[in-house]
Amino acid sequence: MELQKRTVDEELKDLFHEFKDKEAMNDPWSFRMWDFDQKYFFFDNNVLIAAPLYSMLPEQLMAVVPNDNLDFRNRPIFMGLTGKTKALCCLKSVTGEPQLVILEKNIMDFYRDTEELKDFSFYVVTAPNKSNCWFESAAFPGWFISTSIHPNMPVGLCKGGGTDIMLFHFEKVASTPK
Repeated sequence: MELQKRTVDEELKDLFHEFKDKEAMNDPWSFRMWDFDQKYFFFDNNVLIAAPLYSMLPEQLMAVVPNDNLDFRNRPIFMGLTGKTKALCCLKSVTGEPQLVILEKNIMDFYRDTEELKDFSFYVVTAPNKSNCWFESAAFPGWFISTSIHPNMPVGLCKGGGTDIMLFHFEKVASTPK
């Protein structure tokens, strides 16, 4: 019997429901992300890269919690690296373009905060097939997490219309008992 793959909408509905009680939640949920070209995330030399799964590096799961301080209908989330205190953030580069950076921050601290923290927030936009999604920067509307069409390149931000890949699979990884 084949298991039914959950949609992005189902995963997010559960995430937002489970994280209603800020005192009860101590750990973020872990998600596996990979782009439409089957490139997964890896963390190498302080850089988040997208590469085929057969890479020699261990796959980097993403730590995810909801951001309750922004409109929940946009499904705002914080994302970081699992097992580390590193968070994804969108900042303006020296050229004035938004860029994706990784900062030494714990997303659980953001989750308990009452600030909007838009620089660290992403809106999850579900694709029409409900199995894939885009991650739009809350701080820079119209800019999305993206990967290069080439393997082993850094994960970044882009506007639609270019050659970068913005469509992702997003799947919760079953938690293991501690």
